[in-house]
Amino acid sequence: MGAALGIVSDDLERVEDILIKGATGATSFLTASTTYLMRAGGKRLRPALMVLAAHLGSGADLDVCKTAAAIEMTHLATLYHDDVIDEADLRRGVPSANEKWGNTVAILAGDYLFARSSSIAAEVGGEVPTVLADAIAEVVQGQVRELESAYDVRRSAEQYFATIREKTASLIEASTRLGASLAGCSPEHVKALRQFGAAFGFAFQLADDLLDLAASEEELGKPPGTDLRDGVYTLPVIYALEADPRIEACIGSPDPDVETVRAGVLESGAFEHTLALAEEHMRRALSMLEGSPECPARDSLERLTRLIVDRVPAFE
Repeated sequence: MGAALGIVSDDLERVEDILIKGATGATSFLTASTTYLMRAGGKRLRPALMVLAAHLGSGADLDVCKTAAAIEMTHLATLYHDDVIDEADLRRGVPSANEKWGNTVAILAGDYLFARSSSIAAEVGGEVPTVLADAIAEVVQGQVRELESAYDVRRSAEQYFATIREKTASLIEASTRLGASLAGCSPEHVKALRQFGAAFGFAFQLADDLLDLAASEEELGKPPGTDLRDGVYTLPVIYALEADPRIEACIGSPDPDVETVRAGVLESGAFEHTLALAEEHMRRALSMLEGSPECPARDSLERLTRLIVDRVPAFE
């Protein structure tokens, strides 16, 4: 991913400075908790997509960098809250905030980041606060939708798609939309970049769900099969259940038979089916860039899009 971001490295450093400054609280303890996941690493995917989209127009000025920081801060806030909901003890290869300080601190840290992201968005003004607020509402709605189907072996593909549209794709769509809009792109170009972000988000989540089954703990920063333990039945599991209902006996509780489910996903063809769908969304995302000018930013966006599927390891 790093090679694709070389042309916006200065912009991303600026975003990082805004992030750290924005998350800094009135006490050292608050700052330690609110910057904890920032300092733990992360791909900064949403800011990267936003500043690259801006470079298809007039470029990434201060407002673009501020908005990119607000979107990343929003994403980080959801991670704090997700880890509390999921009772996770690891995030990005380090103890989660709730494991380190308890649920109360993790929730308050997430709340603080939501508030600061809203404040930064208000500084930029225009459509930014509304777009960000709408995206936050969609993310929360997706989280609730996911909770409603926790440990439900009858979860449908349609329910899954609605969840990832809200929980993952909405914030990525907002990133590319606002990057293009703030950089003065035409309404048609903004629409195309918005559709690019939505398709990118779908492909990204599908690939992530495959990684949870196929990647190692070192690659994931958490044990594989975490979604199964949390009762989140993703598309490859849904497809495997449709092909072999006997898999139902291996799930439905916080103590699933992960290895048997993984074998079922492989043997049923559900892994390949899901990967093919991720590739389909990847191609749709690439098609949305066809009207963009030929430039290094477009090349980088295309490379990042192809990396979505390339990072899924062989599963055997």
